[in-house]
Amino acid sequence: MHMSDHDSDDVGAVSRRRFTGGAVAIVASALCPVIAPGEDKRNPSVGTDIGLKPEDLSVADWNEVRARYSNLLRVYGKRLSLEEKRKSVDILTTNQHMLASIRSFVVQNGDVSACTLRVYGPQQPSDADKKV
Repeated sequence: MHMSDHDSDDVGAVSRRRFTGGAVAIVASALCPVIAPGEDKRNPSVGTDIGLKPEDLSVADWNEVRARYSNLLRVYGKRLSLEEKRKSVDILTTNQHMLASIRSFVVQNGDVSACTLRVYGPQQPSDADKKV
């Protein structure tokens, strides 16, 4: 398909940030095995079931949590107790909530970071001086 075949509204509907997050979740879930090494292959649901998706997370965010959890089990599965695995799901879910709120901000390529140090000379008024 050519660009002329698409609606102009469809082109702006997917942001780079949303596309990248979805692509990372899909690739991670495809590359990570469902059963972590060392787990009982006869009962694959032991330790891999992370429960139901929270209502305030999107499907893409929940898939990202599941992909991160699968990777965690792949790397550390043998060493984690059942309680540590449950705690890991809570931590990953909390982190995903924070990431979702940060990703919701619209940022343009030319926008300066909020953490950038701005040095003003003696002639340039600061933002606080402009408001008075």
